[in-house]
Amino acid sequence: MKRLTLPTVRKLLAPLIGISLVAGPPAARAAAEPAYTFKRGVNISHWLSQNDGQPYGAPWFGEGDVEWIVGHGFDHIRLPVDFRLCFAADGSMDDAKVRPIADAIRWARARGLGVVLDAHFLPGADFNSTGGDSRAYTDAALQETAANCWRRMARHFAGEGPYLRFEILNEPVAPENGQLNPFMRFMLAAIRESNPSRIVYVTSNKWSNFYTVKDVVLPDDPNIALTVHYYEPLVFTHQRAPWVGFKNTLPTVTFPGIVPDVSGHTLPGYHLNLHPGDKLTEEQIEAAFAGVSAWLATHAPRIEVYLGEFGVYEPADATSKRRWIATVRSAAESRGWGWAVWDYNDSFGARGRDGAGTPVLEGLFPK
Repeated sequence: MKRLTLPTVRKLLAPLIGISLVAGPPAARAAAEPAYTFKRGVNISHWLSQNDGQPYGAPWFGEGDVEWIVGHGFDHIRLPVDFRLCFAADGSMDDAKVRPIADAIRWARARGLGVVLDAHFLPGADFNSTGGDSRAYTDAALQETAANCWRRMARHFAGEGPYLRFEILNEPVAPENGQLNPFMRFMLAAIRESNPSRIVYVTSNKWSNFYTVKDVVLPDDPNIALTVHYYEPLVFTHQRAPWVGFKNTLPTVTFPGIVPDVSGHTLPGYHLNLHPGDKLTEEQIEAAFAGVSAWLATHAPRIEVYLGEFGVYEPADATSKRRWIATVRSAAESRGWGWAVWDYNDSFGARGRDGAGTPVLEGLFPK
């Protein structure tokens, strides 16, 4: 082996020394990072999950979209990803499917935005109300498969900073509320093998509902937060949405307003508890948030809470959209909760198909 002289060593090390000087020590790099607040977010729907016939990671979303998002007042994006698509049959990670996730994180970080990486689907666990898969809550083998997905995904992104957070599962639908708690702990343990201090969101059962929060048993972990979703009253927020049982003949519902006669305007067996003439009010929204706050005050007074989804489907009128969005946003913000509206530019969009802001955006950021 050829012996290196001191001048040769200096010559070889010079580029590395330069890199070190540019990058700075870890403490300096950490100090240069912005404070990621995760207070005002938007969901990037139908890009890496529920693609509606488009390719996974289709080029309709890119850096220009992230520019628009940061330019309109948001401080983070929630990134729903179908984890089932990111792994081969042998459990190995599909690098081509993970690449758009990494791209989105890079685009966001470059602009000071945080990212919530949301497992929108896991093997054996989805949120479909009809024909949904809930086997992972009771099937040990499927639960291990789901944990391995998170184990590999978490390891892949373990080097990222506090601008990245993980969400264990979107809107779980376990057969029994109590079955969700051990499932959450099991997934969290897989994540913690490589990410001991990253913020991870746990949630409540039955679509991350407010009324199931009372059955949540939070893991003993200082770096978790609770995420919930809110879409009430559904007859307003999802009016004429076929996937929740409304026909496109449903009479227009305003907010505030009243429940119309839905006879003949719903699919069989849906929405039997709707009573024509019932009022839809801002006070009902405030009462729902107050109920969660009361539970938190007793069970988890210091936990961070994140309203990961709320929104209004496009058939609703503009004035009602602004009013409902502003009411929900205010209820969350008055309690110190962060939020992420559903969604960026689809049928609940804050951005319209013409590229401009919508009444949803106006309800989020009143002028």
